[in-house]
Amino acid sequence: MQLYFLVTILTFFAPQQPQATSEVHQQTCPSCDYTVVSNVIDGQKLNLQPGAIICLSAKVYDRLTFKNIIGTEEKPIIIRNCEGVAKIESNNAFGVKFQNSEHLIFSGDGTSDDEYGICITTEKGFYLTMEQFTTDFEISRVEIKGSSPMGQGDRAGFAGIAAKTSPYQDCDRFKDPERNDWIMKNISIHNNYIHDTGGEGLYIGHGFYKGRAEKKCYDGLKRFSHSIKGVRIYDNRIENVGFDGIQIKNADEDVKVFNNTIYNYGTRNENAHNEGLFIGEGTTGEFYGNIVDTGTGNGCQIQGLGNLDIHDNLFVNSQGNGIYASHGQFVVRLANGYFKIHNNTVINPGEIGLVFYNDAGGEKTFSNNLIFAATPTKKGCKATLTGNILSTKIPTTPGVQLKQAQSGICSDSIYSRMESHLSKEFK
Repeated sequence: MQLYFLVTILTFFAPQQPQATSEVHQQTCPSCDYTVVSNVIDGQKLNLQPGAIICLSAKVYDRLTFKNIIGTEEKPIIIRNCEGVAKIESNNAFGVKFQNSEHLIFSGDGTSDDEYGICITTEKGFYLTMEQFTTDFEISRVEIKGSSPMGQGDRAGFAGIAAKTSPYQDCDRFKDPERNDWIMKNISIHNNYIHDTGGEGLYIGHGFYKGRAEKKCYDGLKRFSHSIKGVRIYDNRIENVGFDGIQIKNADEDVKVFNNTIYNYGTRNENAHNEGLFIGEGTTGEFYGNIVDTGTGNGCQIQGLGNLDIHDNLFVNSQGNGIYASHGQFVVRLANGYFKIHNNTVINPGEIGLVFYNDAGGEKTFSNNLIFAATPTKKGCKATLTGNILSTKIPTTPGVQLKQAQSGICSDSIYSRMESHLSKEFK
């Protein structure tokens, strides 16, 4: 049952899109140390020093590869647009990739009039990927723009923003089950607009936390994908994506994912690839203030390690479950890793409001959740349930209460944002 008043009318709440220039000649960017003029930017060959500013002109580029962009924590290298919106339009294997780089900022903040000063489109592969031992980076104010509406068709590309080094990119490494060989760390992805991609909106981590033999390494030996430590993902808009809205795996220390809005996820409706927020294997941390509205799979799927705090989120109109946790082939749970799921609001899931299967791991506490569902919950694991409000009466009028008494959204600032999201749908 789909609620007529919760169907988002995108034209009402989408911010005005930046008007990209059609100029194709090189711009003058006087504040830059280097302006991109070729498809491969090698910081080592260009002798770029920490603190350097690399500029993308207000023109149309083909796919771009950045290599050996090496800043420091105190002096990161900054890549930004200048004098207008920089467009990258590729019909080949990717849009923009970074390799063997660290301590960098990739931002569309070069012009004050453009909310997203960098716009990336590709018909194949990842739109923007931080790969091959790239770490310590920030991505902001970038538009990832699929060329096929709703992420459909053969030219929709794959995932919007990816952060991972796949073990097969260096088969001599990643053999340590403790994952000390190489660690991605200190990544920040915020204030981006990602839409109409064929794959995930955000694809964070390689996955397969238990390890597996990588086919591209050809030796049958097990590899262990790297950990990600120090993750901040916030204030991103993700819409009309073919697979998961946000998929995060292997993020096993110091993780916060908050204040993101995901609308219309899983448009390709492929099982196991159609979740709104997928907290995947090897992941821990805090997930809060996220709006997940309308999609073909679960609003939130949890297969993480434990030590997970999931609170003050809104899950609306998922065709699957509202919040769903399960085990799986590559799932690892910490023996004492807790699961605290509290103060979330779930409205009108196609299946169950909140369900958690499998007793593995530590204490599981579900408290002060507000759930409106035909089947609010179902017996699963051993858990402590307190203060939840479970209702089979689905709201059918404007003014949905996102909290009642102590249940539902408890943060005033988060509540205001979510109330605004729904009120704009009612217009």
